[in-house]
Amino acid sequence: MSVFFAGMLALPLLATSVVGSAWAASPKPARPNPQPPAAPACTTSDPTTVWTDNTKSTAALCGSQGTGGVTSYLGIPYVANQPVPPNRWTPSAPANWPPVPAMQAVNVQNQCIQKLPAWDAQPPATGEDCLYLNVWAPTASLNNPAAKLPVMVFIHGGAFVLGSGGSPVYNGSALAQNGVIVVTLNYRLGALGFMAAQVPATGKKDAPTVDINGNFGLDDQRNALLWVQSNIARFGGDPTQVTLFGESAGAMSTGLHLFASPASAPLFRAAIMESNPIGSLYRTLADTQSQGTNFIRWLCTKTLHLLNCPGNMEWLQSLSPDTIQKAQADFLNLGIGNGGGPVPAAGALADSLPWAPTIDGKDVVAQPIAGFATGMPQKPFLFGVNADEGAVFAAMIAAGIPGPYLPAEYNKILAKAIPDVTALASIAAYQNSAGQKPYVAPAANPPTYYGLDKITNGTAQTTNLLIDDFAFHCANLWTAGQAYGQIANAKGTSPIYGYLFGQQPIFDLYKTASGQPVAACAPSNGNVCHANELPYVFSTLGILFANPPKADAALAATMTSTWASFAKNPAAPAGLTAYTPTGVLNLFNSRTSSTTTPVSGMDQAGNCSALWNTLGVYPPAAQTTASSKP
Repeated sequence: MSVFFAGMLALPLLATSVVGSAWAASPKPARPNPQPPAAPACTTSDPTTVWTDNTKSTAALCGSQGTGGVTSYLGIPYVANQPVPPNRWTPSAPANWPPVPAMQAVNVQNQCIQKLPAWDAQPPATGEDCLYLNVWAPTASLNNPAAKLPVMVFIHGGAFVLGSGGSPVYNGSALAQNGVIVVTLNYRLGALGFMAAQVPATGKKDAPTVDINGNFGLDDQRNALLWVQSNIARFGGDPTQVTLFGESAGAMSTGLHLFASPASAPLFRAAIMESNPIGSLYRTLADTQSQGTNFIRWLCTKTLHLLNCPGNMEWLQSLSPDTIQKAQADFLNLGIGNGGGPVPAAGALADSLPWAPTIDGKDVVAQPIAGFATGMPQKPFLFGVNADEGAVFAAMIAAGIPGPYLPAEYNKILAKAIPDVTALASIAAYQNSAGQKPYVAPAANPPTYYGLDKITNGTAQTTNLLIDDFAFHCANLWTAGQAYGQIANAKGTSPIYGYLFGQQPIFDLYKTASGQPVAACAPSNGNVCHANELPYVFSTLGILFANPPKADAALAATMTSTWASFAKNPAAPAGLTAYTPTGVLNLFNSRTSSTTTPVSGMDQAGNCSALWNTLGVYPPAAQTTASSKP
């Protein structure tokens, strides 16, 4: 198995998706300031002022009081030094409290460097000076450490190349109105966040080697958690009651911190993973370093057209972020050090997530699909998927391959994802209870929204089923089953909760590079696509759809309160039934009166026990460490 399924999150179509559409669909916010301004307006009479200590003699920062008794603090720097040269590709460290000088935390700050959607007329500013977080807190809890409110820290998605904790969809006001404190954050993305390589320090002969470790974005997330531990009590939060949650790449990150990152273990007590493509694998350090070496060569030969590549740390620090971003946007990691040359489409797609965390044996010690790694504390968690996770990724692939999307291309992709020939034969031969072969392209009687020809539509629909079942539904059930067994074997009491989000959309969440809605995820087609649950979790439907129907608004209120309830009491949250492998998942769908659905239903629909669990594909994934490959 390869990183292919996670890699599909980085294909060009998603580059104009959740984060971009959230900005585009909402009223344009003021462009963030590069640096927070000083705040002489923070005074004793200002109810939004947060003080350095209980004496209230020195103001630290002030925010904006919103509706519902919630105050927001936007753009707080959480690291001591921003990762601009000479700090590029170096670890960050948590910022000291208080900010100096006192600041008005009223503007979302820079997004980390990324390629922004071309169709967004006024995207937020970007820069390497980007490690900021945002806090929403009940005004009544400010400056009161005795309030001890639960804290929810959110990690945004975007395939590790896109996104911002300041996206309007992630506004934490509604969650905070449920009696919790909400923190969202930025972290380094793309090559600047996840490149690993060993390079000379300078161009001088016998210069020492610099080890670029490749997990800077993950370290940034951990430093935000450390900032929360040190400072959230000033907002009324309890650092012992932190819930980490995230969606897509944010769920992948959350899973790494939960299952396989020892340094993160003391920093939170529970976790929520929304739509984690946990069937994907992370690279070993050796593979990531090889990829980083290729990227540096690409920078030299393809982007800058240099005959001789300096390739040292001093030179890398001297490059403009725009140059790095340009190289990153074109980079396919196709072995350019060996001459490059034409590569089949499947080869390019199979390595389309070049930037992601690495199993390095320190920051990350194992594949999270294994459940809790040896020595990791067992914690309560909530996991879930949407009904039609694969639809948007199938649309991406169909749109990204020149000409018709043929079964032969699908077969190349499948072989890259699952190179075991015995497993491939079993997948091709598998028939479901209806006598169909769901993973053999093209699908019979496909929908028409993937393309213009029947073959493309049928091949895309097969791809949809493959991704939906193998990478999301079955892989999440597999991981939950592993963790459940580990907890039971240890006679532990940490509960697990699972959910299925089945609410058909009322909004167009995804757009193509030309600004057109992605038909596979359009409301008229009924697919509950990847990330559709986000505006329900945050109760920000109004950003994407004016005057949401009452049923949708009510479902959003239910999900928001349920997420907050889990943060308050993960041992027994209101509105959730605990998961067992033979039990139920919590169902979020206002179009049915049911609040749960059998685990067996997802298992059967995805052919999990009947096929995927029997192939021997997930177990090798679970055994991968920093020094081994599946």
